[in-house]
Amino acid sequence: MIRVTSLGLLSTLISAPALAIVNIEDVRIAPAAEGFSGKLSLGLSGKRGNSDKDDIDLGSRLQWQQKDSYQFIVLSYDYSQTQAQRSSNKSFLHARHAQQYHPRRAWEAFTQVESNEFARLSFRGLIGAGIRWTLGQPNDHYSFHLGTGAFAVRETLEHSAGYTDRGDDNFSRANIYIAYKHKLNRQLSLMSTTYYQPRLDDGQDYRALEQASLQVKMTDQLSLSLSVDISHDNHPPADVEETDISYKTALNYRF
Repeated sequence: MIRVTSLGLLSTLISAPALAIVNIEDVRIAPAAEGFSGKLSLGLSGKRGNSDKDDIDLGSRLQWQQKDSYQFIVLSYDYSQTQAQRSSNKSFLHARHAQQYHPRRAWEAFTQVESNEFARLSFRGLIGAGIRWTLGQPNDHYSFHLGTGAFAVRETLEHSAGYTDRGDDNFSRANIYIAYKHKLNRQLSLMSTTYYQPRLDDGQDYRALEQASLQVKMTDQLSLSLSVDISHDNHPPADVEETDISYKTALNYRF
């Protein structure tokens, strides 16, 4: 059965223009019932008068769960403008297949495309595979996973006056992540995901992301989530910061 969720953003502070990794663990860390499931989210906000501002945040996730395998697709789009000037314009699509071949191991394959105008990223496409390890014995109260693998990337950077790092680049990165979720009690759940992605031909060029979140369940349908992301790219494009920190408070309604 398809489940639909509308997401109202109470506050979103500090955008993440240099974010090189997008966390997809929060859409799959909890096991789903067999069959289709999904989520849709929409955030709209605006101002008129002394300042004109518009924000649009769209997201969706579709998942197909079978006995020993599952597939899912994650799609998001974020657009903002202030005084008729764009301040955010980015899109993201991720598709993944995972096959459980051992109670504590699964292989997975994935592909991803994205763009981010304010990170000078016209296009990033990647395809990869790896092994997902279950560490410990997960239950209703916690889950702990380690992922190892690699992916091939093609990137196209927008030209910016005064900079020479433009055009296409092809390379490969290792992909290592740790995902942990702990249900503290009936109302509180804590989740942490850490990614580390060094370039295979240059270990000094790496990207990393830590995302931590706390979800407070208020009713069966209503919950409040607080999250913080710390992303780092030690070789970013020219005129793009190495480290970004973003935090968000969101009200979630499920029906």
